[in-house]
Amino acid sequence: MSGLALIWAANVKGLKPAAKIVLIQLADFHNEETGQCNPSAQWLVNECEMGRATLFRHMTTLEVCGLVTRHARGDGDGGRGSNQYELHLDITLGRSLRSKGGGSGPNGVASQNEMGEKVSRVRRG
Repeated sequence: MSGLALIWAANVKGLKPAAKIVLIQLADFHNEETGQCNPSAQWLVNECEMGRATLFRHMTTLEVCGLVTRHARGDGDGGRGSNQYELHLDITLGRSLRSKGGGSGPNGVASQNEMGEKVSRVRRG
């Protein structure tokens, strides 16, 4: 468990509650020393208390927002193993500073959250 990753996940803004639950569960599984995060899909389904398709829909949202990168892994016998997840702890999301007239705010607009609102990618220095 990485306290830093949990604090980061808790402070991410602009996600639907279910997507944030997935992010927090991933952060809880993050190893601060190795940077690895390798929970099985079944573990995430159980901990997040949602169906597999719902889990992967929220995981896709987290990827589109740039918070998580999913890396497929094999099990060594030619089958699939649990995915490895990379958490981008330098990115936070929040309401965009972009005006309705166009152009982007000081942080730029990266994507939309699940509710269709614009979100900003902010890199911490």
